[in-house]
Amino acid sequence: MSYRPMVFVQGEWAGNGLRFATREEAEQSAAGLAGRWFLVDDYRADESSDPVNYVLVDGRAVAVSTLEEAA
Repeated sequence: MSYRPMVFVQGEWAGNGLRFATREEAEQSAAGLAGRWFLVDDYRADESSDPVNYVLVDGRAVAVSTLEEAA
């Protein structure tokens, strides 16, 4: 299980391909999306069955594969 950032834009929920291990990370990412996208009315974090593929590091989304390659 993972969490995905979602924003409410023009009457529908939209997101991107980022999936986080925690709801808190996804909510922070959604807040960032809301600040960058136009016409956002709300944001949230939804549960997802997709695998985790990102983690927040110092407030920035970093691909898990990038961290694995660096290890």
